[in-house]
Amino acid sequence: MPSNAIESAANGPSTVQVVLMGLVTVFVVLVCLIVIIKVMGLIMEKVSGKPQGSAAPAPAPASVTAGPNRQQLVAAIAAAIAEDMGCEVSHLKIHSIRRL
Repeated sequence: MPSNAIESAANGPSTVQVVLMGLVTVFVVLVCLIVIIKVMGLIMEKVSGKPQGSAAPAPAPASVTAGPNRQQLVAAIAAAIAEDMGCEVSHLKIHSIRRL
């Protein structure tokens, strides 16, 4: 049984030391990754000339009850549903279309 710290250190690190060093290493690397990503984001903002977070708001979707575009809207919705279901458009019967 070792009687002092020098003899204990010569035998190798304890379990607690290994665990603490592992945890410290993981968190130091995570902090480094965060800093690197932030710096890269700032560089990309300067290169592109516009900030990434300020995207232009999407225009308001057209009303479902629009007159001449109603048939095109129904055709597009039917095609999307048929594609998702894996069947032909002619096998679908759409009763109504409402905005959610």
